[in-house]
Amino acid sequence: MGERAENQPVVVDAPAPPQFWAALLSRLAPRGTNILMLSVYIGILVTMLSTVLGRAALSEMQFFGTMICLSTMLALHAMLEDIERGLGEVRAHVLHLAVNSLLFVVASWMSLGAPSFLPYLLFMLAGQAITMFGAWRGLAFALALYLSWIGVLWGRGVSVDNIVDNALSVGMGMLFTTMFCLVILGYNRQREQAEALAAQLRHAHDELAAVREREKELAVAEERIRLARDIHDGLGHHLTVLNVQLQAAAKLVERDPVRAAAAITTSRAVAQAAMEEVRHSVAAMRSTPLDGRTLDAALAALVQEFDARSPLTATFARHGTLPVLPPVVAMTLYRATQEGLTNAQKHAAAVLVEVELTCGPAHVRLTVSDDGCANQTVGSGFGLAGLRERVEQLGGRFTAGPRPGGGFEIIAEVRLTLEP
Repeated sequence: MGERAENQPVVVDAPAPPQFWAALLSRLAPRGTNILMLSVYIGILVTMLSTVLGRAALSEMQFFGTMICLSTMLALHAMLEDIERGLGEVRAHVLHLAVNSLLFVVASWMSLGAPSFLPYLLFMLAGQAITMFGAWRGLAFALALYLSWIGVLWGRGVSVDNIVDNALSVGMGMLFTTMFCLVILGYNRQREQAEALAAQLRHAHDELAAVREREKELAVAEERIRLARDIHDGLGHHLTVLNVQLQAAAKLVERDPVRAAAAITTSRAVAQAAMEEVRHSVAAMRSTPLDGRTLDAALAALVQEFDARSPLTATFARHGTLPVLPPVVAMTLYRATQEGLTNAQKHAAAVLVEVELTCGPAHVRLTVSDDGCANQTVGSGFGLAGLRERVEQLGGRFTAGPRPGGGFEIIAEVRLTLEP
């Protein structure tokens, strides 16, 4: 009967979990931003100790009433975080300061006449009011509490001289406390502004980094487009001439072997030039047909080469003095000339193609015209569309279409920015 039944559970008092002791320790010995609460605990405990030492001057009711008020104040400060979570910061702070102020006034009334540090709790409550409510509201609360304490002295019959002496000594402490708290409040405000500015700067830095990445991607895409245009304009020109020469060689190989051999020789030269163009493109166009030459000289050589290798008659003329051109402008006009010559040979069924470069101090205009049929599709194909984009990116004007006297013409005009 007295034996314990098998498998009967044994009830053992479980120790408090470690989280409980950690939470209790964090309340009694706060750190970080809550370390000021430690000074509050010390102030209230010192006041309680001074009240115990001055117990002889108090009645039983006064002593225990004062100790109950101080103990309640200590508990309310320890529970402040819980009250904030339950009611929200604003309501919790109003309730905290209202109840603690009432307890302070009651304790001051009951303990008056005994040596005590109780008046110095005014500094604690004033500092809390300023940090919780802000400068002006906190100062108004501190002044009201200070006047209430003076009212307690008056109500308990303290002489005017003693009231003045106590008011001056405690008032100086209140003034120092409020000034110190205002400085801390301003420092916290500046720190928050600095942190907000730092966050904005970090956000702006991240946005700039993202913009730089997009710019890199855009630069890569633009470089690919530029290479594609250059390959089309340069290599396409050479391949067109090569195709014409090979067709001529195929027709003349039986009845005129000498002219066929000359066409093949020309084709080899054109193929070699095309290979050079490919090498330039693969090397990201580090070398261009304009290296070491002005635009008019490069165009004259291009037209002369085209005239020699093509059945068309090609001429070049420059009007005016050629100004110093940015490399991108010169290269764009050179590619426009190549495209115009290639189109005249491939599509126009022309006999004559004329290239004119008209120069002014602040502009340069290129015209490539032929006397063939004008039934080309304006703006179609990669060549004309690419040229239009390149010229318009330079702030220029590009047109391509039939000309009034018959034939087809391409006009590319670019305005130049003169240096002051």
